[in-house]
Parts: sequence; structure tokens; C-alpha cells
Amino acid sequence: MKLSAVALLGGVLVVAGCSAAPAPVPPVASSAPPEVPRVTQPLDVAKYERAPCSLLTQAQAAEVFNAVRNRKIAGNVAPVCTWNNSENSSLAIGLLPGQGGLATVYQNRSSSGYFEPAPSVDGYPAVFTNVLDNRSDGGCQIAVGVRADEAFTSSVILFKQSPAYDDPCAVALKAATAVVATLEAGS
Repeated sequence: MKLSAVALLGGVLVVAGCSAAPAPVPPVASSAPPEVPRVTQPLDVAKYERAPCSLLTQAQAAEVFNAVRNRKIAGNVAPVCTWNNSENSSLAIGLLPGQGGLATVYQNRSSSGYFEPAPSVDGYPAVFTNVLDNRSDGGCQIAVGVRADEAFTSSVILFKQSPAYDDPCAVALKAATAVVATLEAGS
């Protein structure tokens, strides 16, 4: 299961961050393909790029995932926060700054194990995707665009005893929704 977690976190997607209510961030020009949904209300996520565990409060993590503990781990580009529940299922959230946002996710879709549009997350465009399609094994990842040049991922790996094992994307989406709420409150 640890290898699956590494594969899930090693995907080309980014993880989200939260932010207080600073001044609005101007949209960044993008050379994204026309089919990439645009972020119309960019969020300032800079303070969360190095502090991804502040993207969810303990109460939010417990509500979304029954999380009992978390830890910050090194990611490929920026730190990631991994939450675990009592059965050791995991939820990973983090930002990948400077990686091109959803445009990069869309450009890399041909090398993805799955790529499916997701419902917008409180008005922010999203897609279910990862390099490995482990959805039938309790894994799912959603990438949410929060700026033209930045997105975050919410990734779950659920063990069979998890009540949500057969629908891991619902858990990833629920966590992403909580992250966006945190970001909006902080932007």
C-alpha cells in the first residue's frame, strides 16, 4: 500500500493550499489549451505552499476523513500533508507551485491512468486524474485549479475496511471542498 501512496503522490497533479483574506491575486496569463477550464477568481495560496497541513483544520480532517493524525512530508515540488485515520487509510493534500496549474494536468492527460472531468469545487475547475488508476482499489485523486498557474491535489488511499472504499473519489472531492473553503476564507 505504501507504493500506491507514492504513486498517488508522485502524479503530475498539484495539491491545494489555504490562505487568509489577503488582497486578490491578479490572474496569470496562460498558454493553456482552450479546453482547460479557466480559474476566474484566483486564490492567494503562497502561505500554504510550505505549510500544507494548515489547509485543513483537525476538525475539518476529522469530518471529511475521520483523520486522527497528520504529518508534513517532502513532495516533488513542495511539501504535502498526509492525514491518516485509525485504520491507516490516507488523505494527502498539497500545492505544487510553478507547475502550470490545470493546463499541465490537461497536457499530461495522455499519460494518465485516468482523466475525467470533476464537478467544480465551489466554482473552481477540477478533474479526477492520476498516473495510476487505482479507483477500484480505494484510491482516487482530484486536481483543483486555484490560479491559472497553480492547482492542488486531494488524494486518498482507502483500505477495504473503509466505508467509502468503493467510492474513494467522493472522499477526495469532499476533502477538496474543505480545502477550497479554507482558501476562500483566507484569501
